[in-house]
Amino acid sequence: MKFEQVKKVRVFEEIVQQMKEYFAKGELKPGDKLPSESELAEQFNVSRVSVRQALTIFEAQGLLVRKVGGGTYKVNDVAFEVAQLVNLLMPETETFEEPMEVRLLLEPRIASLAAHRATSEDIELMEDSLRRQKEKVEAGELIVQEDSDFHNAIAAATKNGIIVKLIEAIHDMLWQTREKSIKAAGGGRRSLEGHYPILDAIKNKDSQGAYDAMIKHLGEVEDLIVSYLDNKEDRI
Repeated sequence: MKFEQVKKVRVFEEIVQQMKEYFAKGELKPGDKLPSESELAEQFNVSRVSVRQALTIFEAQGLLVRKVGGGTYKVNDVAFEVAQLVNLLMPETETFEEPMEVRLLLEPRIASLAAHRATSEDIELMEDSLRRQKEKVEAGELIVQEDSDFHNAIAAATKNGIIVKLIEAIHDMLWQTREKSIKAAGGGRRSLEGHYPILDAIKNKDSQGAYDAMIKHLGEVEDLIVSYLDNKEDRI
C-alpha cells in the first residue's frame, strides 16, 4: 500500500479520501488486514491520532472492523458501494440547509422507532455516549465523535438493517453538520443537554416523546450552525 504524504490542515479528511480511492481500485479484499496505525501514520506523514480518526469513519460506515490487539480488517464492499452511490447522488454544496432537511426527515422517525425496540444493551450504549460527552464538555473538548456515537446507537436500536446502512452511508454529511454545531459557542453543552430528553423518552418507550425531543434537538442544532457560520464570517 502506497499513499501520498498529507499536507492539508484537516489531515484525517485527506487520509479518508486517499483510502477511498485505494478501496475503489479493489486491491484490498474483504478479510485483508490493513497496515498498523503506526505504519499508516508513517506513510501519510501524520500522527496516529489522524489515522485513527480516518479509520473510525470507515468503521462507522461498515467498511472496516478493528479487533482489539488484532489489527484492522476490510469487511465487505457493500457499504462502500452504498456510500459511493450516496456521494454520487448528493449535490456538492457548502450550505447546511439540505443536510439538515435530511436529518429532520430521518432522525425523529428513527428515534420514535428506537423507543419501541431499544434493548437494555442499546440504552447502555447511549448512556455511555452521554457520559463521555459530559466528560469532554467539562474538559472543554469537542464531542463530535461522541455525538455521532449517540445518534448511531439510536439508529442501531431500531433493529432495522437498512436504516443502519443508510446512516452509515451518509456519515460524512451528518458529521459535517455535527461538527459545525458543536464548534459554535456553547455548542457541545447545548448538544449534550438536547440528548438527555431523547434518551429519557427512549428509555420510557415513549415513541412520540422521542420524536418530539429529536425535533427540538435538531432545531437547536440548526440554530448553532447558523451561529457558528455567522461568527466565522465575522472573523474573515
